[in-house]
Parts: sequence; C-alpha cells; structure tokens
Amino acid sequence: MDTIGGLPAHILLVHVVVIILPLTAAAAVLGSIWPAAQRKFTFLTPLGALVGLIAVPLTVRAGEALARNLGGVSPALARHITYGGRVLPFAIALFLVTLGQWAYLRWGARRRWLSVAVAVVVILVAGATAGQVALTGDAGSRAVWQGVMK
Repeated sequence: MDTIGGLPAHILLVHVVVIILPLTAAAAVLGSIWPAAQRKFTFLTPLGALVGLIAVPLTVRAGEALARNLGGVSPALARHITYGGRVLPFAIALFLVTLGQWAYLRWGARRRWLSVAVAVVVILVAGATAGQVALTGDAGSRAVWQGVMK
C-alpha cells in the first residue's frame, strides 16, 4: 500500500504513530502516578500501545516506498530514516510494560515496592518512547521542509 486516496500512505499513517504513541505514553505515566487515572484508563492504555505498535511497521513500510519513489535520500532524510528505524523497539517496550502494568494493577498482589518499581519502569519506557517519536517526527519534518521555508 503505497498510496491512500492518491497521497503517499506514509504521510497519512505517520499521524497515527505521532498521535497514538505519545498519547499512550502520557496515559501510562498518568496511570502510574494517579490512582484515578488507573481506574479510568484500565485496558485502554495497553490497547493504545498495541494500536501504535501495529502502526509503526506499516508506517515504516510506507516510508520506504515513499523514499524509493523520491529517487534519492538527502542527509536529512537519512537521519529521519535512521530515527524511524528505532521506533519499533520502543513501541514494543511500551506495549509490554503497559500490558504488564495493567495486569499487575488488575490481578497482582499489591506491594508498595513493586508498585513503585512498575511505575518507574513504565514512566521510563513511556518517556523514551515519546522522545524517540519526537526525534523521528522532528527529523522527518526537517527533511520535508529543509530548503522549502527559509
């Protein structure tokens, strides 16, 4: 799937990743520090992480097709491609830790030290995931707009 409605699919799919993963990361952090958020978000946080995880390889594949159609790779685009290739492991980690957190909060024997450890791991992974998505998106926007707007 190279195009959607005549537009490069990457341009459309990238918005799923750029919105869902940071939003899920924020929900994971809130669920780690605010008990009311834990009750509200329940299974929605790992579900959001799963949607983001599924969207990443689709977006990368569409980006590879777009790069082939462009014919050449500028240094700015190469940086975006490098950063984009690093998003998938973060998306996998976010899904796994949010799923684990959800299972722990639902069925786990609550121990203060374990709750804190789970929260710390979730917050670290969520922050790293959001950071990697931001780096990738910034590099992509710079690749697109470099030389266009001065």
